[in-house]
Amino acid sequence: MSHRRQLELGGLGLALAVILIWARDLTWMSAPADTLPLLLGLPLAYLLGRPWQAEHQARQLRHLIWGTLGAMSFAAGWILGSLTLLAISWTLLALLWGTVEFTAQARRARLAWLLLLSFPWLVTEWQSLGWACRLSSATVAESICGLLQLPVEREGTRLLILGVPIEIEASCAGWNLLQLTLLAGIAAGTREIHKTRHFVVILCLLPAIVWFANLLRILILAGIALSFDAQIASGLIHGLVGLMVLGAVLAITHGLCRLLDPPPNVTSRIIQAA
Repeated sequence: MSHRRQLELGGLGLALAVILIWARDLTWMSAPADTLPLLLGLPLAYLLGRPWQAEHQARQLRHLIWGTLGAMSFAAGWILGSLTLLAISWTLLALLWGTVEFTAQARRARLAWLLLLSFPWLVTEWQSLGWACRLSSATVAESICGLLQLPVEREGTRLLILGVPIEIEASCAGWNLLQLTLLAGIAAGTREIHKTRHFVVILCLLPAIVWFANLLRILILAGIALSFDAQIASGLIHGLVGLMVLGAVLAITHGLCRLLDPPPNVTSRIIQAA
């Protein structure tokens, strides 16, 4: 079989697997506007991994081992109905395909994070993390209201501020947008960071950045509900504040990338100024 034929069959198989994974568990359809944008991770990975120059690499034993492991994990994920396992195994197979069929490219291994986050496993199967995020945000919001001398009571994720009930649900805490926000932040770090150790720093800081941005979202929505009406906070303003949080995460990530790994022209100006 020719190299071109192998390349096409591998790409077709991965594309079919993407459709199968999204069709395996349709829970994400409860909020398609929040989950479908995750598919942007696939074209982003393609763009950030360029140039893709086809060059068949000699298959080694490790390639066979990883390929077998990926296929077995995919089968297990399908049988168990685990989107998390399906996403991990698909990412492994995609990276293996890119390694064997294309020339090596610096920083291409980072694309694994984009590929992994391109499936709705975090939203559908890790609601416990969402609960922890909401509970911690509610606790901090309660403390902030206390510092501002605002009468506040909390029961779980439900706040009573000045007699106004505020329920921090999954949508209010930005849980449905959390994975998309992480995806956008990692894409920014992949594009702007050159040194691997600095990229690892961004990966470690990104969850904290996203949590802080979502806390800010909760405080803004609570302020709108207290100042105007709860219905206003849950309407169009709710979505606009979510977009604002996404923009804030990208801005903070961009600033950290510039701070950790400034462009060459910026570095030269700093040296000259010194």
